[in-house]
Amino acid sequence: MEAEGFVINYKIGIKLADDKDNIISLKQIYKKGMCWMFTLVLKNGTIIDGTKKKAYKADIGIIDSRIVKIGEIDQKENVIDIEGRYVTPGFIDTHSHADCSAFLYPDCESYIRQGITTFIGGQCGDSNAPINNYWMRKYWEYDMWNYIDPFIYSPQTVQPVDKVLPVVKDKTGQAVEWKSFGEYIKLVEKKGMACNMITLAGHSQIRADVMGLDYMRKPTREEMAKMKEHLTEAMESGAWGMSTGRDYPPSASADKEEIIELVNHIKELGGYYFTHWRRTGLRIAGSARPNKLEGIVEALEIALETGVKTEISHLTSGFEIYPENPEMDRHASEITLEVIDSYVEKGADVAFDVIPGVSGGICINPYLASYFTPWIKQSGSLDQFITNLKAKDYRNKLVKLLRDGEWYPLSGKSDPWWQNKIFITKSESECYIGKSINDIAIEKNMEPVEAVMQLLLEEPFIMIRRNGKSEEEFKTLLKHDRASVCTDTYAFDLVGLYGNDAEIAELLPHPHTYCAFPKYILQYGMDTIEETIWKITGFPADFMNIEGRGKVLENNYADLVVLDMDSLKTNENYIEPRVYPEGIEYVVVNGQLVLDKKGCTGIRAGKVLKKQ
Repeated sequence: MEAEGFVINYKIGIKLADDKDNIISLKQIYKKGMCWMFTLVLKNGTIIDGTKKKAYKADIGIIDSRIVKIGEIDQKENVIDIEGRYVTPGFIDTHSHADCSAFLYPDCESYIRQGITTFIGGQCGDSNAPINNYWMRKYWEYDMWNYIDPFIYSPQTVQPVDKVLPVVKDKTGQAVEWKSFGEYIKLVEKKGMACNMITLAGHSQIRADVMGLDYMRKPTREEMAKMKEHLTEAMESGAWGMSTGRDYPPSASADKEEIIELVNHIKELGGYYFTHWRRTGLRIAGSARPNKLEGIVEALEIALETGVKTEISHLTSGFEIYPENPEMDRHASEITLEVIDSYVEKGADVAFDVIPGVSGGICINPYLASYFTPWIKQSGSLDQFITNLKAKDYRNKLVKLLRDGEWYPLSGKSDPWWQNKIFITKSESECYIGKSINDIAIEKNMEPVEAVMQLLLEEPFIMIRRNGKSEEEFKTLLKHDRASVCTDTYAFDLVGLYGNDAEIAELLPHPHTYCAFPKYILQYGMDTIEETIWKITGFPADFMNIEGRGKVLENNYADLVVLDMDSLKTNENYIEPRVYPEGIEYVVVNGQLVLDKKGCTGIRAGKVLKKQ
């Protein structure tokens, strides 16, 4: 039987007769009292609808991909009783790199298990296309890079495609079968994905593909035209805009005028601008430390001059404070927000995302020895490196190199307070656990660099975590009405790509890969649970104009999370980060259960959401 664009089947409910979701007609059918069945009912839940409205109790009836009814529903089949649980919109991760690994991890388990139903990828200038000529290294291929272009200290992160693709195939078993942005999108759609994906075109990847290894200069007019060509192809294929990575080559080599010209181009195509702002400088020995506030102001000025909707990625305060102090960190964040507000008042359409925690994103160095990979490589093994450290002349030479700031990860030039940010998480000597390198250096009456050497000699496999600033900085930023929450990670399973072949893991997935959103809810939430949920659902959906998502409303897409606050746990772990949180009981994406109490269902119900 057909009625107003719908095909009615009394066993499965209502299916669309064409590709249009004619919800008005569906409601008319409902009002006429025709006999049909919801494909899924969430019954007796307490709804937090993503609008900041006070939570209320009601049933939710779903047909196909949409929420059709919110209210009392009398149906026996396809019903899940969620008495005592919250049901919220699916969480939106506003800064993700999962688009780059989507062809490897389409089930997005680490995202689904923490309630993420939509992510915005293509960040920091990174995207998996175009790759006609050159490939720019992201982080998901980190462990492969030594096979692509062997290095000891600093890798050349732009390489010819022909050198990269065979190694990716060998190490992952997956062939890279695309060149253009549109071809990659089609591949992801063919494989399917558990999450909805929004993605951006990465300026660094585009610049690398056009300029190759000669990227530390201004592009020619012909090269600018080619970059615009790539942006046009990406936007026509469904990208939502462009991202830059101002601390990473090749994007770091672009001047402000180049960025403005490209942002104006995506403006003509209806696109947005996301930026990893200039805050650390190039992460190599000897690089100049930039003025962080100037990096934020650059993003704000581009937003104001172009009129393009702009997102500042993983915001921190715009000030360096040494020694760090929670009250000063809070004040620095408040001043940073005042600067942003001043540009909003001038007309800049700007928002920002924040990583919920002090330890960053992407990945972690789990061992103290992880910082010494170049010397482990040269020694041939960790055991031989430790043996070499016992030699006073070798150790003194290494101490001098580190003291002079010649190794970026432990450089007093790039971070004068690094010794206060590295904490021991696991040690055979319990007296070290929880202490910083600086604490231990004081106890041993040594310089911090010498204390590091001593710790490695005592215990080569001693484990660490590295923190950024105090909790006050991030709590203050997250309170702002234009703040959203992000993971800054890839979507993996419980293994991921890092540290699987090496003797000692140089990198592991960051714990936020698995628990960022539960952590935000539990540790950084707003004054009410309704405001807390709005910040990760309704607000980013409104700012990004993501139609029909981010709110539990009739006619909207059924992206939903069933949350048990009484049992919600992050299980955040810096010794073995690959562990799922607890308390996210069910996740629905486009009307289908992708997570139930048994775990991920394997249903790839997500869509590539394309900017029209």
